[in-house]
Amino acid sequence: MQLYIKQIPAEGRPLLAGDHTNWSRPDAVTLQERTYEHSGTSIAGNKPITIGQGYSTIAWIPEDSGSWALPLRHERITSWENPIEKAVWPTKQVCGIYPPDRFQFGTVNMDVRLLS
Repeated sequence: MQLYIKQIPAEGRPLLAGDHTNWSRPDAVTLQERTYEHSGTSIAGNKPITIGQGYSTIAWIPEDSGSWALPLRHERITSWENPIEKAVWPTKQVCGIYPPDRFQFGTVNMDVRLLS
């Protein structure tokens, strides 16, 4: 992650994005650490959840427009963690190398599902 952080320019305010993604594994009964995860797709009449594993991604968005991002960290969320806790540590790590005024005014964006 430190190598990737060095790619972020020193000038301007970097834009970081966070995401929580599920890996649905409802039939993998022997898979350790399966948890209930939010799912963007659901069967009609059911709640939008699945059983599987959650993953947290923090990425640097280098341009105002464009279609790519540099993932700084992507890791599994264990059953004793939550998506917010998993996102805070790498975000602090990135923010910690810059002066505090570079991260004002909402330049860290998180997926709404992280907050639920």
